[in-house]
Amino acid sequence: MKEKLYKKEVWITIIFSFLLMLTGHFASVFVLFPGLKGGTMWGFPTEYIVPILMGWFGMMVVCFVMAIVCNQFDDDMEAFAKSQGQQVMTDKTKGSV
Repeated sequence: MKEKLYKKEVWITIIFSFLLMLTGHFASVFVLFPGLKGGTMWGFPTEYIVPILMGWFGMMVVCFVMAIVCNQFDDDMEAFAKSQGQQVMTDKTKGSV
């Protein structure tokens, strides 16, 4: 189970790193595929407006999905730690300062 969770963590990291790089650097797609240039979207050239929109909204969607996936992974890790008899540090177990 422990190895399975570590593999899942590595895959989550690889997949979301790729997606964040893709949405953050979407202008590279127009350099790699020059045939995509030349169109317009809302009156703007696609090679300008699409990377801006992907950088804002695409990144927002990827980060939202990443938060959900990482929270689920954190719950899986806590369940595994509890099954091993380890104390899990949560806000309730930290105590007041």
